[in-house]
Formats: sequence, C-alpha cells, structure tokens
Amino acid sequence: MADGSNIFSRAALDKLRSPDRLDMLLPITTPIGWMSLVAVGLLLISVILWSIFGSFTVRADGKGMILDAGGVASVTHVAGGKIAHVYVRQGSVVQKGDLIAELEQPTQSADTNMAQYGPQLANSMKDTADRVYQYRAKLYQQVVSRDVVSDYDGIVEDVMVRKGSVINSGSPLCTVRLTQKRSDLMGVMYVPVDKGKRIEPGQTIQLVPNGVDVQESGSLIGVVRAVSNYPVALKSIERHVGNPELAQWLMASGQGAVVEVSFVLVKDENNPSGYLWTSFVGEHKPITAGSFCTGSVIIERRPPIEKVFYKLSQWLRNR
Repeated sequence: MADGSNIFSRAALDKLRSPDRLDMLLPITTPIGWMSLVAVGLLLISVILWSIFGSFTVRADGKGMILDAGGVASVTHVAGGKIAHVYVRQGSVVQKGDLIAELEQPTQSADTNMAQYGPQLANSMKDTADRVYQYRAKLYQQVVSRDVVSDYDGIVEDVMVRKGSVINSGSPLCTVRLTQKRSDLMGVMYVPVDKGKRIEPGQTIQLVPNGVDVQESGSLIGVVRAVSNYPVALKSIERHVGNPELAQWLMASGQGAVVEVSFVLVKDENNPSGYLWTSFVGEHKPITAGSFCTGSVIIERRPPIEKVFYKLSQWLRNR
C-alpha cells in the first residue's frame, strides 16, 4: 500500500503549510444579504414614523342635493278639484301672483250661479244689498278656489300634475327653484345621526355630483355651514329638495334617523365650473342647482399608535 503522504500533491501540502492567508476574515454574509438587512431596517423605521405621524380617518358619508341659495319651494292650493288647465312647464320663469293652473269646480260654479240671481228675487233694498254681497263673496271664493297662483319668484323645476289630474287640498302642483340676485350655490346633505352629530360648522366637505367620475375629476370642495340639532322629519327634507319621492329615498338611504348638514361651495374663479375641486385635471363642467350629490366629511383623525395603545389597554382590562 502506498505511503499516506503521497495521497495529497506537494502543491496542496505547501499551501496548507503557508501562513499567508491565516489573517484573512472568513466571509459570513454577502452584499445581497446586507442590502436586504438595510431594506428591512428602513421598512421598520417607516412603520414607526407612520404610526406616530400618520393618521387613521373616520368619515361621515351622506347624500343630498346642490341648490340655489334661495332653495326650492312647492306650489300648493287651498282647494281640491280637477285640473282644467296647466299654464307652466319645466323651466318656465314665474313671478309671485302668476297663474300656474286652473281647477274645475262644478259645485262652486253652481253656487255662484244661484247667488247671481239672488238680487232679482230680493223683496227689499236691504235684502238686495245682502244678496249682492253674497254673490260677490261667492264669485271671489270661486276665483280663489279655481286659480292656482305662484307665491314665489323663480324657475319651475318640476310639474307634478297635468290636465285632468285630480288633486286634494294642500297637494303640491309644481316645485319652483327660488331665484336671487347672487349666484352662490349651497346644498343640503343628510347623514346618519350617529356620525352626523359629530360634524361641526367650518369643516371641509368633499362632494361628488351625480355623473362625475371622482377618479378623473376629483371632488368639489365645500364648507359646512350648519348642522341640525335634532334628526329631521320627512316633510323637512321634502321642503328642501321639492320632491316627495326623492325626500323619501334620502331618508331611507340613511338607514334610520338622519341629521341635515347644510353647506356652501368654495368659489374658484380660475376653474371653468366656477368652484374649487380637489384635482386640477379632468373635466370640470359648470355646476347647476338641482344636482344630486354624495358627500363626505372627516370627523376624526387619530395616529395609528394611539389606536394600538387603545386596543392594548382594552385587552389588558379584559384579562
């Protein structure tokens, strides 16, 4: 059997005997490992900074309508009857006292006709005067009951009746968008009462009008003007929006009691729409009264670390 010393070559044995490489460090990690370690460290620092200086937000969302500063009013009538004529349509400009519609009232007309012949049947001057007074009163009552007139100056927003429709006393015939000299737009939004009561005047509200893509155009900016102290009734919503069906839908969308949040839009003369948006890009069309919108108000900002401590304290109390 060959000598064991001949198993290794002389060059290998000389290399093992040489002390030249004894002072070199043994590599433990690679540059890629160091880069990964630095990345993890930066990530941890970012998370710590975000937990201290970042914020969680709580929002109050709702639905509503953009209106003229004057708002919307419903035209009603003191008497009921069958519609004989309608003199306005959507977009008609009306003034206070203008004729909106006429009602057919056969019973009232018969009473007036009977009173008309009263003076001829009178037996004395006093009786004649009384019958003339009755006739004129009946005639005036007929005119008042027959003619539906506008109590407001404005633009007809919606006509709810047509010729042949039968209405009851107090039923709305049309809605009128009230006009004023100033062109400021305002609006109302209805928010569930649990979050709505946390909204305060002066807070910023972000609005998305119907038909606007928020991803492309951003949101309209408004400022909260007032918040109702108590939940609003359906009639109050109807009085603002001027439409019973829309009022009922707004009430139902709140899934319970809602509070009314009124707001004004922030003007921007450099924007084609005339109002301020969150985005400079996108198509910003002119905003008109009567536009349906959704809105959102930030009601709370809290650092994440505060939320962590709050959850931790709750967990310790429950142990």
